[in-house]
Amino acid sequence: VWLVRNAKPVDVQQATPPVSHVADYEFTNFTLKSYDINGKIQSALKGTFAEHYQDTHNTLIKNPEVLIYADKKTTTAKALQAITNEDGSEVQLIGKAQVKQVNTMDQDDTQINSNFLHFYAVDDSVKTHLPVTIMNGKNTFAADAMDADNVNQTFELKGRVRVKIFPKQP
Repeated sequence: VWLVRNAKPVDVQQATPPVSHVADYEFTNFTLKSYDINGKIQSALKGTFAEHYQDTHNTLIKNPEVLIYADKKTTTAKALQAITNEDGSEVQLIGKAQVKQVNTMDQDDTQINSNFLHFYAVDDSVKTHLPVTIMNGKNTFAADAMDADNVNQTFELKGRVRVKIFPKQP
C-alpha cells in the first residue's frame, strides 16, 4: 500500500507524435467523379497513384487526367504528376502538362502545353514561369512564361514571344 501511495501517477495522456512529411493514405488506379444536384457529371479525376501528406495537406497524383464538363465546352488536363491542396483551389501540373478546351460551338479549340502549369480556381487563372505553347485552332503562340485569365479571356505572354496567325477561311 505504501508503494502505491508514494509512486508517481502514470500520465495517461501520450504526447502526439510530430507531424512529418509521410503519406497518411494513398490510392491506386482510381477515378473520382463529382455530380451536380440533378445527377449530371461535372468533373472526373483519374490517376495511377495518389498519396496525401498530413503536414502540408497536399495530395500528390501520378499520371493525373482531369475532365471538367461545362455547358458548351469540355476541359481536359493531364500531366506526369500533379500536386493539389486540400480544397482543390490550387493544382500544379508538373511534367508534360497539357490543358485542352474543346468547344461544341463554332469556336476553335484551345490547348496549352508546358512543363509546369499552376491553376488557381479562386480567380480561374493559369500561370507558368516556364516556356509555354498555346494553340487556338491553327494559330500558335509561344512564350517564355504566361499568365492566363479565363474570366477575362486574356493571355499575358512574357519574355520572348513567337506567334503564327492564319486568316479565317470565309
